[in-house]
Amino acid sequence: MQELDPGVGLTKCAQAECVNGIPRSPESNQGISQSHARVDPSKLCFPPKNETEHKTVYKPIWPDYFARRGQHDATNWHYQGYWSDTARVWRAYYSFVLLHPVKSFLGIRHFFRSLAYRVMGERGGAALSLIISLMTPVFLLFTPLLSLLAVGVAKIPVFRQVVPPLFHPFTYRGWVNYCVMLTLVFSWHGYKQWKIGLEPSRANRHSSKMFWNEFFLQNLPDGHYATEVLATVQRGKIEGELPETDLIIKPFCGGAGHRLRSLRWDGQSGVYRCDDPERTDNEATIYTPDELEHYLRKIGVEMVVERWEKPRHPLPVCSLRILTLNLSEKSELICSAFLPAPDGSVSTAYFDLDTYVLNYEDDKIGEPLRVTSDGKYKDIPIPELSDVIKTCLDMHDKLPGHMEISWDVMLTEAGPVYLEGNVFPPGCDYKLSIFKTDESYRYLRDRVLDSA
Repeated sequence: MQELDPGVGLTKCAQAECVNGIPRSPESNQGISQSHARVDPSKLCFPPKNETEHKTVYKPIWPDYFARRGQHDATNWHYQGYWSDTARVWRAYYSFVLLHPVKSFLGIRHFFRSLAYRVMGERGGAALSLIISLMTPVFLLFTPLLSLLAVGVAKIPVFRQVVPPLFHPFTYRGWVNYCVMLTLVFSWHGYKQWKIGLEPSRANRHSSKMFWNEFFLQNLPDGHYATEVLATVQRGKIEGELPETDLIIKPFCGGAGHRLRSLRWDGQSGVYRCDDPERTDNEATIYTPDELEHYLRKIGVEMVVERWEKPRHPLPVCSLRILTLNLSEKSELICSAFLPAPDGSVSTAYFDLDTYVLNYEDDKIGEPLRVTSDGKYKDIPIPELSDVIKTCLDMHDKLPGHMEISWDVMLTEAGPVYLEGNVFPPGCDYKLSIFKTDESYRYLRDRVLDSA
């Protein structure tokens, strides 16, 4: 199946007066718009449910998307005990390497080349390509041992600021197993991408927030929206404007909550305020507009400035995580989860969130995964759920080179707002959950290798 670039999009649906229970604004009659109409919640117009109307009920491949189900500690991934889990993971890794030497070589080489592009950019990735090819046999044989070394270095306090908040609570032994599991599953991804002729450089392009914003603008159906990009920061230059409104700033590339910051506009004082718990000690909490411009110019990282989207009532700061799988021409739903952010944060890039599964039959938030959860978000209606899942599946069909994509969607008063697609890594917790049993691991391994 041919992969589509942004610009080759869906035909926009016929204009309706109400989408997902929300009155359409005049702006939305122009198709996908970069600005979202702000809707008065009192004017929501969900129609009465038609019991005879056909509704697609999606059945996920793995309902317990997050590996934390059955885990008492989210930072170590222990199910049967550390040594038993480690034996399972290492056995899975080396059995693939030894039983499929050619596929594992091609897959791991493609993965590390992609990683180089992701971390070093276009020039760095190209420069390291030959070195990675020569080093691939070393990576094949010693990835578990190299993971022990890499995690040990990352745990040194001096490196804490460059490690995304997602990884801060991880235990040493759990993090090592995590790295081995990711390398194994990414080698499957890499083999499939090599087989269909996709270049490793796409890992850098497709991890860009701007790639996903443009892709959403071109491919989302009517009533679904991309985030509104207000400005970009590249090479110390700001393109666009920093309006006096609430803002979200985030890096062009990267994830796991790294450098994600929220700024509330205080009109009375004429300043932006940042109270994010993730900010470092040397970051300011108050910026005048001029100070914010100066900070963005000097930060040394390419950044995107977006309008701060707010979830609709009664939802907290949160997102839906929709994880989809594409091994052929039609994408499948792996699972969905409701991710509420911690108090005071706008980031859902944490492994110890009060995460909930979703009730697909009734379009509601389902049971919490955490044993200690108070379940306060259970049974909140999500009437947009089926439509959002269908939209994610349709969009994944246009990007078949990515075996898995994790879509982050915020439900606002104006409609679903698509924040980004995550492809590297796409669904970390799902990776871990397949190692709960050998049957789950073999199921995915065999399906991927058979499809490549």
